[in-house]
Amino acid sequence: DDSSGKPLNIIHRDMSPQNIMVSFEGEIKVVDFGIAKAEGEKEETKAGTLKGKFSYMSPEQASGERIDSRTDVFSLGIVLWELLANKRLFTSSSEMNTLKKIREGKIPAISKINPNVPEELERIVNIALAKDADNRYQTCAEFYKDLNRFLNRFYPDFSSHDFSIFVKSLYADEVLSNRKKFVEY
Repeated sequence: DDSSGKPLNIIHRDMSPQNIMVSFEGEIKVVDFGIAKAEGEKEETKAGTLKGKFSYMSPEQASGERIDSRTDVFSLGIVLWELLANKRLFTSSSEMNTLKKIREGKIPAISKINPNVPEELERIVNIALAKDADNRYQTCAEFYKDLNRFLNRFYPDFSSHDFSIFVKSLYADEVLSNRKKFVEY
C-alpha cells in the first residue's frame, strides 16, 4: 500500500502454466493479474461464481470458500506436480467433475508416475498440495525456500546462468529469429 507501506498480500487466483513465463534469460515471471485481489479486499464477484482455471484451483477455491495466498501455493504445487509427472493432475470429462476431484484432494504419488523424482522433491510438492490449507506452505516464500534448499543440496553447481543456457537451447531457432528481427528493425 503506497500510503501505509503495508504489504497488500495479493492473491493471484489464476496460477497456471499459461500465466507463468520463462524468459530466454531464465527469469521466471508471473503474468495476468486480471483476477488478482488484495487479501481482505471486498469481493465483487457474484456468489457462486468461480474465477480462474478449474484444473488449477485449490480445494477451498473449488468449494467457493474464502481464499488467501495459500490458494496460489496449491496452484503452483499443481504446476510443479505436472512438470514432474509429465501429465495433468486434475482433469475430467466435465468442469464439475474436475472441481469434485480437487475438493477430494487425492494426489497420486509422483514417484509412482516418475520414479526419477527424488523423495525430497516429492515431499515438497506434497506439502504444497496439502488439501488442508493449514498443512500447506503458508506463503510462496516458504515454498520457494524449500525448493531452493533442495536445488542447492542436490544440484549445488546449478546457476540461473545454466537455466538460461538450457532455455536458449530449447528455443535456439526462436532466439536466432528474434536477433535477426532486431537487426532488421
